[in-house]
Amino acid sequence: MADFARLREQEYRQRLEVERLRHSVYEQTDPTATQNLMDQLIAAENALGLLEKEREELQANDKTIREGVLVNTTSVSKLAGQETTGLEAKIELKMAQLPTAICHLFDPQTNPLVSCSVSNRSIRTRRVRIKSFIENYSARAIDTAELRHNETRVFLQLPTLFPIRARQVTELTRATLNLLVEDLDNDRVEIHQTTPIWLLARTTAPLAVRDPATGKWNDLTKYFGAFVTPNEPELMKFLAAPARLRPDGLVGYQGNQNDGVEAQVEALFTALKDAKLTYVNSVIAFSPDGGTRNQRVRLPRESLQFGTANCIDGTVLFASLLEGISINPAIVVVPGHAFVGWQVWDKIDKWEYLETTMIGTHTFAQARNSGNSMAQTFQKLAKDTGNDAKFRQWALPELRTQHRITPME
Repeated sequence: MADFARLREQEYRQRLEVERLRHSVYEQTDPTATQNLMDQLIAAENALGLLEKEREELQANDKTIREGVLVNTTSVSKLAGQETTGLEAKIELKMAQLPTAICHLFDPQTNPLVSCSVSNRSIRTRRVRIKSFIENYSARAIDTAELRHNETRVFLQLPTLFPIRARQVTELTRATLNLLVEDLDNDRVEIHQTTPIWLLARTTAPLAVRDPATGKWNDLTKYFGAFVTPNEPELMKFLAAPARLRPDGLVGYQGNQNDGVEAQVEALFTALKDAKLTYVNSVIAFSPDGGTRNQRVRLPRESLQFGTANCIDGTVLFASLLEGISINPAIVVVPGHAFVGWQVWDKIDKWEYLETTMIGTHTFAQARNSGNSMAQTFQKLAKDTGNDAKFRQWALPELRTQHRITPME
């Protein structure tokens, strides 16, 4: 445990250094302008990644580390177990923080809130029921099963939030998670455990959520696709402005393959610049307890309404406009930052990139060059380190069709 505590402290201090460098790099109007700072950031990101990996491996191999384990009847004698009912149970919390904006898109098998392992140590078949719910915020998730002698089953559950209550979560909110394991043969409750969890605000888009039981980060960046809303009326109305800049109109992949697509992207850029879209701090921050990497995100219509956007805001806004004119966009996420990409032609795997934070201060060519430079830098970093999290590119057609990530509005 002493080694684990030491690693946690080292990881915390290194994360502070990474955050400091992210501010230094990404608060510049052109994040790629200072190579020295970018090199320092990359070195710090690599050091943080090594510490995270070391801590995860220690947590996986040291059975005395019980983070995320809520109940284990084999080690806690005051709970009913093998000697009484013949049942053993272990309950683990898989997300200490629940992203209310996007959790309805999660598959419980890949992104569960809780994991419950039940073993039958009696000589006869036993019937059990597992329930979980968030008090006042969700329906009950229920699994019922028959377990043969010495059979073990793992139940993964994610209670469905009540839509009206979820929309009311406008700030980080504390809630109570209830977990029950019931012995149906003896008509008794084997376990009823409550634990506090955090509900993330509806405007929060998590990049990753840490699994307390394993210490690993679960990547959620693909769910930024839910914030891409091409059919929202305010965006459709806005497209009239860039359409006026294009004699041939906004026609997607129809027309001239050589320069037609880029000219349309530039028209969107110019229209947003004419609308005086202003950049604000784009650094992606951690939540208070370090259980998730979060960024507050404005919906595209809100960015247009208020005239301000951070890196994520600008990315999902620009991606929404691109998707609205039938050009395939991509959301690109690198450590601490995000920018937008577009497919240069339909069914051709070639992409260009744009630094949306430069819309109000630079030309289209400068913002495109910065985006392309950023992409090349972090693609190389991902390749050199073997860590795909250093460069994550989510093409919207893939998110819509393969991952079924639909627009929030």
